[in-house]
Amino acid sequence: MKPLVVCDEVTYQYRDGTPGLQRVSLTIEPGEFVIVAGASGSGKSTLCRLLNGLIPHLHGGTLTGCVLIKGRETRQTPPYVLSRSVGLALQNPEAQSLATTVARDLALGPACQGLDRATIAARVREVAALLEIEPLLDRQLISLSGGELQRVAIAGVLALHPKVLALDEPFAFLDAAGAIRLRETLHLLHQRGVAIIVAEHRLAEVADLATRMIVLHEGRIVADDTPHAVLAYDVSQWGLEAPPLVRLARAAGIDATPLTLDEALEVISSNGRAPFAPSDDSPATSPVIDWDDVSFAHGDRMVLSQARLSATEGEIVGVLGANGAGKTTLLRLGNGLLRPQRGTIRIQGRAIGRRPLWEIARSVGLVVQHPGHMLFAPTVQEELEAGPRALRRFDRTWISHVIDRCRLEPLLRRSPHRLSAGEQRRVAIGAALASQPAVLLLDEPTAGQDALSRQALRMLLTDVARDGVAVIIATHDTEWAYALCTRWAILDAGVIVASGAPSTICTQPAIIDRARLRLPAEEAIRRYRERQAVDGV
Repeated sequence: MKPLVVCDEVTYQYRDGTPGLQRVSLTIEPGEFVIVAGASGSGKSTLCRLLNGLIPHLHGGTLTGCVLIKGRETRQTPPYVLSRSVGLALQNPEAQSLATTVARDLALGPACQGLDRATIAARVREVAALLEIEPLLDRQLISLSGGELQRVAIAGVLALHPKVLALDEPFAFLDAAGAIRLRETLHLLHQRGVAIIVAEHRLAEVADLATRMIVLHEGRIVADDTPHAVLAYDVSQWGLEAPPLVRLARAAGIDATPLTLDEALEVISSNGRAPFAPSDDSPATSPVIDWDDVSFAHGDRMVLSQARLSATEGEIVGVLGANGAGKTTLLRLGNGLLRPQRGTIRIQGRAIGRRPLWEIARSVGLVVQHPGHMLFAPTVQEELEAGPRALRRFDRTWISHVIDRCRLEPLLRRSPHRLSAGEQRRVAIGAALASQPAVLLLDEPTAGQDALSRQALRMLLTDVARDGVAVIIATHDTEWAYALCTRWAILDAGVIVASGAPSTICTQPAIIDRARLRLPAEEAIRRYRERQAVDGV
């Protein structure tokens, strides 16, 4: 059987001179399930865009070497032909949202392939059921949460029935239930013979499903083997973070690479030890922001209902919940982009009311889910300086500190719009911090972030909180939020159903299930051991 994908000595450079790939050679056979891992800017997205002809047909640049998809040379084959073999879901799902409603968006690809109406309708029903998005079919795309939009984008690609499915950071905005459903879908497609290629930072989501793991570093392939074999090495040298279960095993001095909870429990039981870090219960100080009985609706759909939440100086509060629970709306109300239809929001004791946005922005910084929407300056340096100059908060020493902490020095002369999604997020966070806000609101800040950026962001937010800034983070990343946050607030269908220390929230299975959260690996193992003790095992 002929390979589906062949890359032979592929080197690519973007139009602005940014290097993408360096002498990459690989072959992907039918039925393979491949993880492509690497730090931000390592070439993962570039490789994905090569496979369906976006490079070079859309992005231009300089491409040498040969890329074959089912025997077709991509430079000689238009993308609409390649799309019949390779389906690609991009990092930013909004970039693939073209129609008004979800149903029309799912139908667009098959319609462009010239399929008849009955077949198109059947495809829409099929993929909507597969990803459990039937309730969204009549919704307008603009009304969807980031996670809902992600599932729709993936469904739109699957509607094309590709032989190769390439997904670029597909788990970035999904809640635990959505991630589980996507895992099940990928496993099913793999069993049906579809070749799966997933570019992902969150290795724990797919490492146990994949048959192969390719690591890119500075545009070159530096590792190519099974996930167990690759993760047995110190992957931090390539800017990666091993899955939580692997890190727990190593912290306990166990020479093993567990990729599933069952594997972890087996090696931990045989070794008789497992590490557990104490939770951070930092004392609260004076409040700087609070939502007091706040409600908000989009049309006739209640998005937030009687929400009560406050954050104090130095607190890091995680807002967790399923896709569509109201997390993004809560944050946008917090910086005045939206105004409450009921209740009051106070910043440093003063109600937002109808105060102008620029005035609120002096106290509250917000980084949205898709940071490319926030970036407008010609260079990263100018982006970092624009807000402080406009708000009369310019401090060159502080901006230099932000540049260092956010690892932005190599990007300062580049255009923000030419950066990877992970790099754009670092720039957006840096731009928000550059104005020295009293409150920092972050919407899915670890989406698309590599290991070094996640660690650097954790250190940065810890430092910022130590300086008295209140930090509020909407996230699905329970592992990261467990290690960082002093408190969690759990949203379900617009209602805050629980608030407390992460370790306390994790002891309430009804809340965890209701909010579709995934227990951090540490807590999952702890719960298992407690059950063993109760059962007398």
